[in-house]
Amino acid sequence: MTENPLKQEIKLGIFGGTFNPIHIGHLILAEDVREEFKLDRVVFIPTNLPPHKRLENGVSSSHRAEMVKIAIEDNPYFSIDYVEINRGGLSYTVNTAEYIYENYSFRGKPYFILGSDQAFTLKNWKDIDKLSTLFDFIVILRRGERGSIKDLKKYLNEAKINHEFFTKREVDVTSSEIRHRIKTGQSIRYLVTPAVYIYIKENKLYV
Repeated sequence: MTENPLKQEIKLGIFGGTFNPIHIGHLILAEDVREEFKLDRVVFIPTNLPPHKRLENGVSSSHRAEMVKIAIEDNPYFSIDYVEINRGGLSYTVNTAEYIYENYSFRGKPYFILGSDQAFTLKNWKDIDKLSTLFDFIVILRRGERGSIKDLKKYLNEAKINHEFFTKREVDVTSSEIRHRIKTGQSIRYLVTPAVYIYIKENKLYV
């Protein structure tokens, strides 16, 4: 009988986000972080409705989740969990953390992977005091933000949020750029995986 992979004790990373759409930058950085922090698995969790930002272009959560699924399916270290979409409503990370503790078995605390722009909002996240006891955070610095490490470190330390920085690669690709390029008739080839490229074209997303 095969052991349930959710119940194996692994070093676990959680990568949450709207993924609107998922692009090569997400994948490259997730793989880099996995190797750097010796993670056994990275679980992508697409947000249903983010509490702190407005989703653009009206692409459904099911489309966003399907793009994540097909983008990561060839990587045995990546998986997707639909918990936030299945839950519906606003997606609060503290609720997802509780779900992770109930449904996954892992060594130590799971890591939550996020960009530095999100990290600067952590004090405003729901039940951040509780959340900071459940997750350690891996903060990815974006292009041009290396100078902000000092300010961000001070911000996170004041909030008593355990964190580590990932600074070994900068990927200058964003979902907003991809949406804009589609809207203006420019190519997005090679900014997303071939499967996601075809999916966006076939479903006429972001036009």
